[in-house]
Amino acid sequence: MADSADNRAEMPFLDHLEELRWRILYSLLAIVVGTLVGWVLVERVDIIGLLTRPIAPLIPGGKLRVTSPTDPFFITLKFAFAVGLVLGSPVVGYQAWAFLVPALYPRERRLIVPALSAGALLFLGGAAAAYFWVLPRALAVLLSFQQGVFDPLITADKYFAFAGQLILAFGLVTELPLVIVILAALGLVTSQFLARNRRYAVVISAVAAALLAPPDAVSMLLMMVPLWLLYEIGIWCAWMVERRRGRRARSSTASAIGLTALLFTVAGSLEAQTPVRPVRPDTTLRRTPAESAQARALDTATARRLGLPTGPSRSFPPSDPVIDSLLKLKGFRVTKYMADTLVVQGGDTQITHLRGEALVEREGTKLESDSIRYRQRTCRLDAVGDPRLFDQATVMVGEGMKYDTCVKRGTVSKALTAFQQGSARWYVRGDLAVDSGSTRLYGAKSEVTSDDNPVPDYHFSTGEMKWLNKNVMVARPAVLYVRDVPILWLPFIFQDVRKGRRSGILVPRFGLNDIVRPVRSYQRHLSNFGYYIVVNDYLDFLASGDWYAGRYFAYRAQTRYRWLDRFIRASRRGLASTRTSITRATPASFKPTPSTRISPPRACTRP
Repeated sequence: MADSADNRAEMPFLDHLEELRWRILYSLLAIVVGTLVGWVLVERVDIIGLLTRPIAPLIPGGKLRVTSPTDPFFITLKFAFAVGLVLGSPVVGYQAWAFLVPALYPRERRLIVPALSAGALLFLGGAAAAYFWVLPRALAVLLSFQQGVFDPLITADKYFAFAGQLILAFGLVTELPLVIVILAALGLVTSQFLARNRRYAVVISAVAAALLAPPDAVSMLLMMVPLWLLYEIGIWCAWMVERRRGRRARSSTASAIGLTALLFTVAGSLEAQTPVRPVRPDTTLRRTPAESAQARALDTATARRLGLPTGPSRSFPPSDPVIDSLLKLKGFRVTKYMADTLVVQGGDTQITHLRGEALVEREGTKLESDSIRYRQRTCRLDAVGDPRLFDQATVMVGEGMKYDTCVKRGTVSKALTAFQQGSARWYVRGDLAVDSGSTRLYGAKSEVTSDDNPVPDYHFSTGEMKWLNKNVMVARPAVLYVRDVPILWLPFIFQDVRKGRRSGILVPRFGLNDIVRPVRSYQRHLSNFGYYIVVNDYLDFLASGDWYAGRYFAYRAQTRYRWLDRFIRASRRGLASTRTSITRATPASFKPTPSTRISPPRACTRP
């Protein structure tokens, strides 16, 4: 990428968001101003009459009907908005180009401008062909049926919807040759591939005509035939691109052969002019295999970025016979500690103070800090100076730690910890409190994210959080941030952090429209409600269903199993649906779909 003073590809993420925000505002302002200008043009220039000209000779009086007093106003507003889009499109295009151009290579910039120009010309050509040729003939054919029986009452909104859809559809389908040329230039398709799959292109043309054209057979045929012809033109354009590429490749090959022959011819005379460089000794430091293995084991880039250690920086020295005899005494809980300085105060206070790289281990849990103070009378333990707690696979760091050894409750200020959920690893930052022997963890003003960067690209900010027995995490309320920009607010979030397969209720799927219908005719639906049962490591069952209001129920059943002795992993599925008719009859259908996969013998594992 070329370096320039205006190169915004190196901008921070938040600056990109700010620039995008302003460019969207400029584009919206251009569309609003264009709509106001479009209203004036629609009132002063007969744009609506220009669009009604193809149907004027076919209806009585040459005028369209309206069914509501507000129709003329809304139709004028729609035309003003369409004109505003056309007038504001240069500004919108410039804002989009100015935002994207710093991330493009010079070659990509040179290709995009001709492609956009050709695409605009093709779209205008297709729209003009639809207005001057396709639309009048389609209207004449459609209104010629049963003229002695029907008296057509064409309303303005229906006609403009029909004409606009047809003109836009033809403008879009004329872009097909340009798309094929771009794909051929990128080497994704060839003319032979396109010609070999011509029959599939005919089917796709029919489907595209059915989706883009108005819902009548005449309009579909009028669009399908040009679309197929444009596909044939695209094949010819792809052939031209390949021919030009081949000519360029042959020219470059001939030049390379000539240059190689020239070099071989003059190589003998130039050999004496090329001094021979002395061979320098290899001074690279060689590592032994043991050192290489140790280096790979100490690869903790992610942990270092976050500030999460993988283990204590110190370890206890080997025990001697006296220590071993003390550890074998029954009825005592062993606590190991080590520090540069140990201060013990007797009397009523009974304080033990560890100073300088203090390390304490008790029942498999290790605490490392600059300073650790323990008051035996009040069961109070305070750790200051970057305390680090290691409990099995859990690591927690913070600025200060307080713990009550009697009731097993503690708090960590500005803590950072992580937990595993499936294949993702989540990181929690904030003020945390531990209760009941680390079975429950509470958080206040915490941040949760799976991004392992020191400054995460996104995170959930929560007011209160609870992590219960390392099984379920619940937080309320939650705000999704992209860097420091709030995006989404949720009343609560919950996450199951347990590993493996477990029995339970499936999470149903539904949308906001299923709760609050946008229109009265909208039919609600609820899918994926059911239950999942895990019998053991080799067998499970799944039963779920879908509900569509006023239509039918769909039920699904599935079982999966593994047979180790036969090296088989298989599943059985079934689907049943009921449709309620006026007579309340509920016909049902059931279709099993078995599938079996044979595993190789090497995949066999005994429990």
